[in-house]
Amino acid sequence: MAKRKKDTIRQELLRERQFVAACQDFATQELQRLTIANLTEYGINSTDKQESPSDEAEYSGYLDSLSPADRRLLIAYDEHDSTAMCQALADGANPDLRLNWQGNTLAVDAVLTGQSEAAELLLKAGANPTEENGCLLFALCSHGPAKLLSLALQAPGVTPDFSDGEDTLAEYAALSGQTDCLRVLRAAGADVHANDGRALCQACSENRPEVVRYLIEECGADLEAEYDDWSPLFFAARDNALECARILLEAGADPLHRDICNGTPAGHALSPAMQQLFDRYLP
Repeated sequence: MAKRKKDTIRQELLRERQFVAACQDFATQELQRLTIANLTEYGINSTDKQESPSDEAEYSGYLDSLSPADRRLLIAYDEHDSTAMCQALADGANPDLRLNWQGNTLAVDAVLTGQSEAAELLLKAGANPTEENGCLLFALCSHGPAKLLSLALQAPGVTPDFSDGEDTLAEYAALSGQTDCLRVLRAAGADVHANDGRALCQACSENRPEVVRYLIEECGADLEAEYDDWSPLFFAARDNALECARILLEAGADPLHRDICNGTPAGHALSPAMQQLFDRYLP
């Protein structure tokens, strides 16, 4: 009886995997067709390089529009001169100064380019982490370091559950594999399981096993929480995140969890390695 049930499950999974594979092939082909059609419609050759030449006159005009202290701050930042930056900030330079009229703030650029010392100087001088809908906070969550995120969270008006209206800081950290940033956020009171466990699902989708392990073992994540009708294991299976799937299955995630369309995580396991992994956990 048990063998018959197992054979039935495997036959159903085979049909589901064939269907999922066919859907993925169709979606890939359709995306390629639409992309080519759109490029042709707008007269764009996909092999063309779209380069924007630097406008020295515009940059010079931007420099001329700045106060003396701001001008010195920008030049010092460009030259990676922390001493000159400190002096300019002490003289009243704006810690939220931008690279140019429409560019990122210096603090955001410093985080994105790994200039931690400059970012720390600007934060301590009063750079606003919530400027431009929290761009600096999200940059810190996706790039680190965690100690600067901790510093930013101490600024007035900043909460660990800050959101841009769609994503939370914890979700950005999970998506980027920044476990230390997740620890900082949780210690500050952030709900790392918000939005039906979206952070865990994103970590699975991007194959961030360290984050997945942290959210399960240290934060007690719900293995069957459904974000957009899918449990985390669906995302790991779909995106072939083998190690994340292994962690979830070892923790007790259901390989036959049904979504709204009656699909299962095991049915989305298409690679041989993923199928072998799931087969070990089938009833």
